[in-house]
Amino acid sequence: MLADMLRSLAGLQLTDEDGRAHVLALRPPATDAEIRRLEETLPAPLPEEMRAALGVTTGLEHGPLESFSLLDLEGFGLEEAFPHAYSIAHDGSGNYWVLDLLPGDGAWGPVLYACHDPPVIGYQAETIEAFLRDVVAMWRPGRSPVDRMREEEVHRIWREHPGLLTPDGAAGSDDPVLAGFAATLPAEARIADLRRARFGEGFAWGRFGPRTDIRRAGRQRLWALIPPERKPGLLRRLFGRSTGG
Repeated sequence: MLADMLRSLAGLQLTDEDGRAHVLALRPPATDAEIRRLEETLPAPLPEEMRAALGVTTGLEHGPLESFSLLDLEGFGLEEAFPHAYSIAHDGSGNYWVLDLLPGDGAWGPVLYACHDPPVIGYQAETIEAFLRDVVAMWRPGRSPVDRMREEEVHRIWREHPGLLTPDGAAGSDDPVLAGFAATLPAEARIADLRRARFGEGFAWGRFGPRTDIRRAGRQRLWALIPPERKPGLLRRLFGRSTGG
């Protein structure tokens, strides 16, 4: 249970990469008013597990990340890709860890890393508990999956664009959801499928620059990345039309 894990973190002594000692502390629990306001914004009922966790704390103080909070940190965009994103952590550099909440679904996961430089979404962890273990591991010996995601995986995804599918290739799939989605897309689109993702998988939401068109297949974790429509250059606009004669 997430509530039990949070209780176990209170008072935990850790040492950062510079040898400085830290003691983890929990923020106060959520008030009834805060929980009511939260429930008004959610696409599905608040799970009992999350209600119990909020009864313990709303987040961590003095942790390895800039912030970890069970009350939405907000500030995250990309509504076309994540209409119900719920931010639970950020690193102080404009990058967030978010939950991809779905309407009618009580699952609070998975945890995705939303990076802006490079513009990549990476699959971090299946649950909040797993993510918290990875966060705590940042101040323990060895390489934490959180550090690996920030420092290695997002750059690999940006360089290699692994796993992207073309509409032509996906249209012949035995998967009716994938095939149906592919049939709606232009040939130059690229499809990212994170329905069965594991750590380190993801896609570059800025694959075709800052004006990349991002489409999602309903509530599926299936996205299309489409190049922006090219506008004709000035000379073509001035002289491209035939005058006839």
